[in-house]
Amino acid sequence: MSLLRLPRSAVRSRPSGRKAPSRSLVAATRETLALVLDEDAPLLDSDRDIEDVILRLRGHLMELGHASLGRPRPELEAALAAARKVAEMDVPTQYLDVRKHLRTFATAVATVIAELVAAGLVCGHSVECPPATAQDCEAAKIRVHRPEIGCSELCNGVLIFEDTGCLLPTGGIVEPRRPLPREAVTT
Repeated sequence: MSLLRLPRSAVRSRPSGRKAPSRSLVAATRETLALVLDEDAPLLDSDRDIEDVILRLRGHLMELGHASLGRPRPELEAALAAARKVAEMDVPTQYLDVRKHLRTFATAVATVIAELVAAGLVCGHSVECPPATAQDCEAAKIRVHRPEIGCSELCNGVLIFEDTGCLLPTGGIVEPRRPLPREAVTT
């Protein structure tokens, strides 16, 4: 059985002890994609280099599939299915055909990342936002600003309120840190 083709029952549930993938997963995947898709990237000359990039892309695809657990979206499921289909194809033997296959595979993985970002499951910024568990979690960029209700959702899932309080994705609360009134400061 292919590792990329696990039964749906195995993919849908995550063992309770397993943590969600780190946000740096996207950065590592983008580095691998840059080897294939960037125009300035050096050409992969040897069969060993090409095999290595294909294996890395397959590994990234498996990890990205785990990042999608919990919130199924039709667009994301379709992107994952398309990328898995390309991953399962036999790698051609001719150099130009291999390059074409590699670009197709990398493009499919890039589409999966775009869908994960659209679903709000991973950070899509070039400098990744701090995770919700970090002490500086409020430094994340705003994903959705809702001034009519006085809060904003940050990229890492934290809800930050106008009174400077926060609600963490885990349900934790960060108390508001309002400045002291003038009378309290002068006395």
